[in-house]
Amino acid sequence: MTDLLSTSQTYDASSIEVLEGLEPVRKRPGMYIGGTDERALHHMVAEILDNAMDEAVAGHANRIELELHDDNSVTVRDNGRGIPVDPHPKFPSKSALEVILCTLHAGGKFNANSYSTSGGLNGVGSSVVNALSDLMTVQVALNKELYEQSFSRGIPKGPIQKLGPIQNRRGTTVTFHPDPEIFGHQTLKPARLYKLARSKAYLFSGVEIRWKSAVSDPDTPVEATFHFPGGLAQYLSDTMAKVSTYAERPFAGRVSFEEKYQIPGSVEWAINWTPAQDGFLHSYCNTVPTAEGGTHEAGFWAATLKGIKAYGERVKNRKAELITRDDLLTGGCALLSVFIREPQFQSQTKDRLTSPEAARLVENGVGHAELADVVEQCRAIEPAAARRE
Repeated sequence: MTDLLSTSQTYDASSIEVLEGLEPVRKRPGMYIGGTDERALHHMVAEILDNAMDEAVAGHANRIELELHDDNSVTVRDNGRGIPVDPHPKFPSKSALEVILCTLHAGGKFNANSYSTSGGLNGVGSSVVNALSDLMTVQVALNKELYEQSFSRGIPKGPIQKLGPIQNRRGTTVTFHPDPEIFGHQTLKPARLYKLARSKAYLFSGVEIRWKSAVSDPDTPVEATFHFPGGLAQYLSDTMAKVSTYAERPFAGRVSFEEKYQIPGSVEWAINWTPAQDGFLHSYCNTVPTAEGGTHEAGFWAATLKGIKAYGERVKNRKAELITRDDLLTGGCALLSVFIREPQFQSQTKDRLTSPEAARLVENGVGHAELADVVEQCRAIEPAAARRE
């Protein structure tokens, strides 16, 4: 029988390990990007792209470039304000750029002064990408001067350098190479990044995203420019152009929370029904894809169901009362994008939105009365009601 009071192994203060700086990220990458598989690898690109999108949504940038190089590195450029490069007040020996990229929970998104709505929330994204890259180089064009600093596995390779004056350029350029020690021989896929760039463009009509790839892929263009002035409605129409639908155009709209409730944010949606394929709902919060849904999806379906039932009542179709959310999901193809201040997600990978107020804001924003008016035009009630016969 084992004597628990005596042990050959010593367990004392020296057994307690303290991880400093970005060491926790390299030790447990799954806690920050959800693993080390292909999905996690591409999540690295999304983190940097989200920062550029935050600049665009805040009104400081209108162009973003995403470029995949043949050595498996990737570059994200924007024409925004540029990451600050002056010494940080709390760490005078370091630039704000170095603090942001080498310190967990450092960033400009903890208060609403810099960004009213943003995808980055807790100052983790950029520093995590830096920690998991064997090389990251950041250039900042600010006040007609160009600055540069390079890092390896989260550690600066030297202080920030002032490269000299520059004209007709502003913003931040981030180039990073995922560390093979973390991701092995996995490579970034052009098709996946192309789709990512395209999706970001239709989520915010005020930005143009340029795609370029040096990696050959027969199914993916090497260059493309994405700009969708029509937003989600345009994208859904393009997506469903080759399938039959119950309405010529999707029911779509956008509501500003600022105008309606005097708080920052908005909701945009588009939905149509088809007998030709299974339904889907692709949802986003502050341009971040929420693959596992969340409270904003609950609010959207609640408003949609109320609207269709209101239409049924208007035309005295008693079967409309029997329609359920499951009926709407059958053949219902929808896109939903919400912008809210300080959203709450289930984890750092942000797959599921948990903000309680999102359900109320989205449901009221979509509004069953407005929906009923459009449903009357598109006759979406007929297929759902027919299934109840």
